Amino acid sequence: MGLVLAACGKAPEPVEDIRPVRTLTVGASQTSAEHRYSGEVRARYESTLGFRVPGKLVSRKVDVGMQVKAGQLLAQLDPKDLVLSESAAQAQVAAARAQAEVAELDYRRVKELLAKGFISKAEYDRQETQLKATQAQAQAVVAQAAVQTNQTAYSRLLADSDGVVTAVLAEAGQVVAAGQPVIQIARRGEIEVAAAIPEDRVSSLSVGMPVTVSLWSQPGKSYAGRIRELSSAADPYARTYALRISVAEPPPEMKLRMTATVSIPLPGQPDLIHLPSSAMVTQDGKAGVWVVEPQSSSVRFKPVQFAGVEGNQVLVGAGLGAGEVVVTAGAAYLHAGQKVKLLAAPPALPTAPKPAAG
Repeated sequence: MGLVLAACGKAPEPVEDIRPVRTLTVGASQTSAEHRYSGEVRARYESTLGFRVPGKLVSRKVDVGMQVKAGQLLAQLDPKDLVLSESAAQAQVAAARAQAEVAELDYRRVKELLAKGFISKAEYDRQETQLKATQAQAQAVVAQAAVQTNQTAYSRLLADSDGVVTAVLAEAGQVVAAGQPVIQIARRGEIEVAAAIPEDRVSSLSVGMPVTVSLWSQPGKSYAGRIRELSSAADPYARTYALRISVAEPPPEMKLRMTATVSIPLPGQPDLIHLPSSAMVTQDGKAGVWVVEPQSSSVRFKPVQFAGVEGNQVLVGAGLGAGEVVVTAGAAYLHAGQKVKLLAAPPALPTAPKPAAG
């Protein structure tokens, strides 16, 4: 009995604490440094269409993503009031033309009477002036009727080019003002990437500079491009400069509104390493990261030189070498020598340029 009790009272062996973490592997230094900026795939030519007259929207013929042809009906306003105004204008045209015909008949009679010497030259001149005024008035009424006819036609919103609908900004039943955006269309043809550049980097860029574009939806692929347009004035709110990148041969998988990354090479600048901000930790007042030792699957703290921030990533200037495995998720719960379990295969990290001084 004593042996049984002794066996039951034996303390359990301690379970080794192994933390699951996500990691990334530092890639080899690039031959040239680069800055990276978030962007969006856009059509080079985009049109925001609206009615040229106010009114109540009674029907919308297209939805987002639909392909449209030039001249295709996109939306329709209630034309009742416009049709009535057009009818009234046509009636005024008929009346003005009748008055002009009467004035011309009177002029011919007066001209015959003048030839026979029955009226004075002054009376003839007055009748001639009256004829010209009546004819001018008729022409003005005809022109005004043409304007009203155009106004009626403007109750139909037509596509001005072939393209795809990218936004619908009004719905049936809504009263819209003249010029209010209703439908947005991206024209078929060239596509490009739009990005915003901080003001401290814009001086290093120029139109025609080669860049590289990558898509969030197509990891590992990149496409050649060039800076087509660089704004000369900063956005008054964001304080950034608009940048347009033309892509030489856009692939079929490059769709409008996709998230893109623009990489701009900066030769001659030291390389920096991009790390997720979650990788940075502090030990004894020093900034650093946890590096995984492959032989023991344990971590050690390694101080690094913090060189800046780009979006949700930090830039490391010194302290890490190619091939080192850095903990990017779960770093806050580690201690020196702790065993870890890697949750994902570590892809290589890209590098970025060191920010300019000052």
